[in-house]
Amino acid sequence: MIPLVDIHCHLLAAVDDGPRTDDEALAMCRAAYADGTRWACATAHQNESWGDVTPDRLRQATRRLTQMLDQAGVPLTVFPGAEVLVRPDIEAAWRRGELLSLADRGQYLLIEMPHDVAIDLGPVVEDLRRAGAGVVLAHPERHPELLHDPGRVDRLAVAGCLVQVSARSITDPPSRRAEQVLKSWLRRGVVHLLGSDGHSLHRRPPRMAAAYRQIVRWAGSRVADRVCSTNGTAILHGWPVRPAPPEPRKRRWLRLFG
Repeated sequence: MIPLVDIHCHLLAAVDDGPRTDDEALAMCRAAYADGTRWACATAHQNESWGDVTPDRLRQATRRLTQMLDQAGVPLTVFPGAEVLVRPDIEAAWRRGELLSLADRGQYLLIEMPHDVAIDLGPVVEDLRRAGAGVVLAHPERHPELLHDPGRVDRLAVAGCLVQVSARSITDPPSRRAEQVLKSWLRRGVVHLLGSDGHSLHRRPPRMAAAYRQIVRWAGSRVADRVCSTNGTAILHGWPVRPAPPEPRKRRWLRLFG
């Protein structure tokens, strides 16, 4: 299996709602490496609930985790990053340097939708791209307004937004409808990245391999390699990611018999 890249995993101890202790963080990293992950973005929430999660704090925490991994002999490579809640001043906050990009390269910002609030992400993506930020949308499949209106995610992808789905959504979709939508997204090129969104060994563990194998079954190995490895590798190392536009959805026609 190709080396896996976890673009979205909460690995930093006592920073947000991820691991509480260094031992828990190390155990998560060991589990991720044993599962086939070789590079991971150690994301943490940046939102009103975690007001003290600043870019400098995340950089320091990631350097400390790297030192612990070296001392423990765990060959997982981690990069700093953040999962940023969309807010009215997100473009201004990006310009002020208050938001940490994926791998701290100033290229891509991982954003998540507000909970229980439906918003139009089109203008947000446009504003951030105008400010020099590539946009990665975290787990859109968790939001009914995006899951049940697939055209909205298609339009974001066409506008240049990269789409990241969660490994658990692939291996354990919440419904038959969600499974069909995810299959369609993967087959048509709507999904660009996979992340475990790991928080602990028990709550969203940092495992990717089972999702990779499921994507192979649904859409083939070329799609699985791209979504689970090569696109994430490019982002973490500062290389360009230029996905093709998603293929159009197939229309279903109602046949009437008279």
